[in-house]
Amino acid sequence: MEKTRIVVGASGSPASVVAVRWAAAEARLRGAQLRVVVAYHRGHAGQAETAGVLHDAVVHARAGAPEVDISGMALPGYAVPALLKAAEGAALLVVGEKGGGVFAGAVGGQVATRARCSVVVVRGRADRGSGPVVVCVDDDTATDDRATDSVLGRAFEEAALHGAEVLAVTAGRGGTAEDRRLDPWRQRYRSVPAQREYVPGKPGKVLVETCRQARLAVVGPRRHGYEGVMLGAVGSGLLHGADCPVLIAR
Repeated sequence: MEKTRIVVGASGSPASVVAVRWAAAEARLRGAQLRVVVAYHRGHAGQAETAGVLHDAVVHARAGAPEVDISGMALPGYAVPALLKAAEGAALLVVGEKGGGVFAGAVGGQVATRARCSVVVVRGRADRGSGPVVVCVDDDTATDDRATDSVLGRAFEEAALHGAEVLAVTAGRGGTAEDRRLDPWRQRYRSVPAQREYVPGKPGKVLVETCRQARLAVVGPRRHGYEGVMLGAVGSGLLHGADCPVLIAR
């Protein structure tokens, strides 16, 4: 049976080094393989520089998780298509907040909306020491309950994996939906402490503030048309302002 595979993008920037180390620790925790991917522009000079970036990234990964099956891959072309190709069949695609070279700019946002697997954008505090797994819960009756439950389920799954608690946050006044939303997942993940908080303010701002104490934020994509997805205001706000890694759950 093939092992779970995690893919991480590397560029040699400080942000990508943090992402590589985070992905290696995650692969160790999940018993997964790790594939480090570097994109490069064609030409001898580009290939030579890429070889050094790839070597250093693999060294960083192995230093933090020597027992993990780690491999490197250099792909010609731009970062986003290279990462999407490498992540086909993967369980998780990891990128840094921002980086130099071909991983500069809005790579995280682009792969988050186009990848077929879950994506983690490693930003803010990437240490794995403490803090809850934060997830946004919308009590709006127009919200798709199945989508909300799917993201909640992923938050509980991640919390169980990391030995953390779940903090479900709703922007607005206190409500009565706690049992309907959280209790089924509490029953399934009995070892995971979970609480619900209602915080006044706009959802995006509330989540960014809450993430100052989190180890991971979990959001779900919203479907858009027939092919892609969009993150919505909350997900986009977290990718730009969260003080912890952000998981866009598929």
